[in-house]
Amino acid sequence: MTKTQRRHQRPRLAALDGLRLVAALAVLGYHYAGVNVPYWGVPSHVELPTLSHVGRYGYLGVNLFFVISGFVILMTAYDRSIESFAASRIARLFPAYWAAIVLTFALQSFWHAGRQPSPVQALVNLTMTQEAFDVVNVQGAFWTLWTELKFYLLIGVFILVGITRRSLIAFAVLWPVLGQIAAATHSGFLNSLLIPTYAPYFSAGILLFLLFRERHELVTWLALGFAWVLCIQQATGYARRASALTDSPVDPTVIAVIVTLSIAAVYACSFGPVSRVSWRWLTVAGALTYPLYLVHGQLGFFLIDTLHGRMDSRLVLVVAAACALALAYAIHRLVERPFASPLRRSVEASLRPPGSPTTLLQEAAR
Repeated sequence: MTKTQRRHQRPRLAALDGLRLVAALAVLGYHYAGVNVPYWGVPSHVELPTLSHVGRYGYLGVNLFFVISGFVILMTAYDRSIESFAASRIARLFPAYWAAIVLTFALQSFWHAGRQPSPVQALVNLTMTQEAFDVVNVQGAFWTLWTELKFYLLIGVFILVGITRRSLIAFAVLWPVLGQIAAATHSGFLNSLLIPTYAPYFSAGILLFLLFRERHELVTWLALGFAWVLCIQQATGYARRASALTDSPVDPTVIAVIVTLSIAAVYACSFGPVSRVSWRWLTVAGALTYPLYLVHGQLGFFLIDTLHGRMDSRLVLVVAAACALALAYAIHRLVERPFASPLRRSVEASLRPPGSPTTLLQEAAR
């Protein structure tokens, strides 16, 4: 590896990979033991009274995902061309996603208790833009992918105009405010594009990345404090809705503590002794996070629906989680690993303008 390659190589924060898996398992716990779903036969808090006390807060794993995404996507985008950024995101998102849709659609062809999208709806889901066309998601958790895509679009614009520290701080502060203005004034397009509900979490991740990459200056810390306050406001404001979904009281104070610890955890995984942890299993955990998030829903619900009443509920929960992890590992090994890199190279080569140095080198190597 040359000096230039080493200088531009993105560091691998293994602890952050582990934190991503924690977020995915939190969402899994919420869907299996927190939110009210019909597959247990009774409300989750009745079937799993002890686990539901923790599981009802698992939806906050999504909020943690968005903070991590703000950090990681900036790490991916910094000093990178728009072609390279777009190719990396396509290769990262779509192979596992397509596999998950095919497997889910196959499952739902014989299991009639879950979602029943039509073949056309499943085809639209393959584009990952189904939310824009008001088409049902094949799996409920897929709604977050549309939110992520809009964030990538905003970062793509930043790459085109040039990413700087000052512009990122300004963006991280102004974005949530402008999003709320768009929501308050019922500006449909801007309200959708600026994702005001979750913008503070992405902003917090962006600012944490700036602290990681640049200097610990007062302005960045103040901006992070501003984003944290907005995250607390959004999360605690959702408490009543979360209580309705779980049919159990969700404490705003507990929510505020979890959100605060989530942001602090991303900071800890990026700085100090924790950031230097390099256990190999953490990298594997990070690799399994995305496919686990994609497949845990309908597969787990199918197993719960099939097995509940035949064995202890806690054992059903373990079986559902273990099968979701096993399927995630299979998708990673059989789909992501063999197809992601070739797809990234092909997309990047296709996007680069003819005559660019990279394109000429690729053509000479054929």
